[in-house]
Amino acid sequence: MGELMRRFWMPALLTQELEADGKPVRISLLGEKLVAFMDSEERIGLLDEHCPHRGTSLALGVNGECGLRCLFHGWKFDVTGQCVDTPAEPENSKLAGAMRVKAYPTRVAGGMVWTYMGPKEKEPAFPHFPWFDMPPGSCEAFKVIYECNYSQALEGAVDSSHAGILHRDSAWDQPAKWPHEKDLRPKLEVEFTRYGMRYCAVRNDGEDKHARMTQVPMPFWTFIPPDGQKAPEFRRNRRLVNAFVPRDDYTTWHIQFFYDPGQTISREHRMAEANTPHDAEFFKTNGIGVWYNQDREMMRTRNMSGIEGVALQDHAVSETMGRIADRTKEHLGRSDMAVVAFRRMMLRAVRKLQQTGELPEADQGGFDWNRITAETFLFSPDKKWQDIQPLDEDLQPAGAAAA
Repeated sequence: MGELMRRFWMPALLTQELEADGKPVRISLLGEKLVAFMDSEERIGLLDEHCPHRGTSLALGVNGECGLRCLFHGWKFDVTGQCVDTPAEPENSKLAGAMRVKAYPTRVAGGMVWTYMGPKEKEPAFPHFPWFDMPPGSCEAFKVIYECNYSQALEGAVDSSHAGILHRDSAWDQPAKWPHEKDLRPKLEVEFTRYGMRYCAVRNDGEDKHARMTQVPMPFWTFIPPDGQKAPEFRRNRRLVNAFVPRDDYTTWHIQFFYDPGQTISREHRMAEANTPHDAEFFKTNGIGVWYNQDREMMRTRNMSGIEGVALQDHAVSETMGRIADRTKEHLGRSDMAVVAFRRMMLRAVRKLQQTGELPEADQGGFDWNRITAETFLFSPDKKWQDIQPLDEDLQPAGAAAA
């Protein structure tokens, strides 16, 4: 699965974490310890953290004059990983020219630094996601660490049936407020696509059907639909995209792009909604160690979970499964259809990569991402949700049926 992940461009760190000739940033991605820095000309390097000389962390080093200089013997590396100076060696030494530290290519878009960690000859085109083009202030990027494996974190986001229970905006014995709280048994349908899969949760809403269609592009994305026309105006078209990027086997970078082209996004308001404050290393300060500050009185009066913040609620149920959930103890039901489909999709992709050395039809750069949107909508009971949101013919997978 790690080899599969490496074949995609992935968001790595917030652009605001770096500044020219500023402090290097340590980061773990796919189990590798790396260091990121911005050089004097605002180019970004992402290097193996350890100097190839004696293994000292380059995060201790001096960032200046277009390179990162190791603190131990002064070996200096540019953003490509090439050593450009070995000041403790003889003046005529050719050692610098022969030395490189592993470096990954980077791009900047949407408030994030992105990287590709796979084989150079297999590097895909860089994807152009729609939030890259939002007006200034209409998109904000966030990240925090999920203290569990990427898959169980992502599976929470593809599980629409939990929304009316875990995220219930009232106590269990109080009247429900939202469509997803009134109908706790949505009809779930999944369709595999060239980019991954999409699924729809259809609920009864008076004389209409209420649909929430979520997109799940490979390998770790979920595009969450907006709240829809029945929500307060400022919430109707707010959109959320999650990337669950493996930090290692046991922790995950939960990266979110929150955007609305029609209004300015308040970073402070969104952080309060999510309620995942973190320390300098991006570990939550109100996580499992303090049992998510769960309030039992709140559970009885206004919020079934007793946990403030939708994102923190999601983290709580996934992290308390264990750092890697023991799926041999699961007992899945009809409500888990999208979770099962996600697992099948990923395992099928891994098998194809093992057998052929190629990815399935999921190259990020090969799609018009403006056509791949998550939506909330109402429709008549005499229609199907696919009549309202048809899948374009060129996005349909070859030979794959609905789950």
